Amino acid sequence: MRDGGDGPILGEKHVGITIACLDDDGRILVQHRRHRIFDKVWSLSGDTHPRKYESSKVESLSEAARRCAKEDLGITTKSWRKILTVSYSARDPRDPRYCENELLSVLAAKHHGLVNMNRNSAYELRWAKFAEISRTCKLTRKRSRLTASTHLGSMQSSPSRLRRLKKPS
Repeated sequence: MRDGGDGPILGEKHVGITIACLDDDGRILVQHRRHRIFDKVWSLSGDTHPRKYESSKVESLSEAARRCAKEDLGITTKSWRKILTVSYSARDPRDPRYCENELLSVLAAKHHGLVNMNRNSAYELRWAKFAEISRTCKLTRKRSRLTASTHLGSMQSSPSRLRRLKKPS
């Protein structure tokens, strides 16, 4: 983020991808994010951006989702379905100099096996019911005036709610 003539200017708008791994019990895999921006915030299964490699075109959303799942969760899932695209911006609750300004696509896929968390990307992973995520987000919004868009809220103030969730199976 930088200062502009009419106030703060958020980072340049760019394409972002969030993946949502779902299981057969109606749960979604959530991560306690490890990152320079929005560190220690609970979010969906993984986050990335399409990459451009030296001799090829920019990755498609599905290619980026497959790569993210492999790198962050150690899983191979080929069928990713785009379920939502939103434009959002949010400031990091720990340091307002950092922000996201994205056209974000959420891609979902079923996953039936084990996950192998990349400790460079997350502190922990949990399988959560949608109802639990919704309740946690509502409680977090009441406690804070920050908007975290697709992030599940800053769980720093109430990590015990997600500690009670089942570990990945």
